[in-house]
Amino acid sequence: MTNARARLSRDQWIDAAFEALASHGPGAVAVEKVARTLGSTKGSFYWHFANRDELLQAALDRWEVLATERLISSVEASGEPAEVRLRRLVDAVTTGLAGRRAELELLAGIDHPVVSAAVRRVTERRVAYIVTLLVDLGMDRQKAEHRGVLAYSMYLGQMQLVHSAPDVVPGSGADAHALADEFVSMVLAG
Repeated sequence: MTNARARLSRDQWIDAAFEALASHGPGAVAVEKVARTLGSTKGSFYWHFANRDELLQAALDRWEVLATERLISSVEASGEPAEVRLRRLVDAVTTGLAGRRAELELLAGIDHPVVSAAVRRVTERRVAYIVTLLVDLGMDRQKAEHRGVLAYSMYLGQMQLVHSAPDVVPGSGADAHALADEFVSMVLAG
């Protein structure tokens, strides 16, 4: 074993698995494929992980932090009023949809129990955050819960459009920001 192989860390394996997951879905998080990407062996893998599901879980945990918790923390750190935070959130997620292929790949791999649990957790967290913003705006909790589900459904639909018919959804510029504003207006509508 070379020194380069011997020095692979658990985080390097997780980074490579996350990249495979984001690009090609849960099926791409295969020990041999990730090992080849890293120029390593399965032996190095087993030094850090008991099995493939453990590596997949670690990659999903990374996705959860990067795609949900960091974004929510960033929006919350502004300390701005709830409507401004909602607009920041919607703008951030709708203008970056082209880079969110992992979300669709994960939905396609929802039959795997590890993937299903992570997607459920992330979905619940995201919807709950939207609901919190809407309640902070003075919306009745039950209405906010309905609007939170609808807002997240709109996000998923828009993401699907970006990948199936990219010319339909503006990806950047003034049109993308106008679409994000319309998104917020629909969620907040009387």
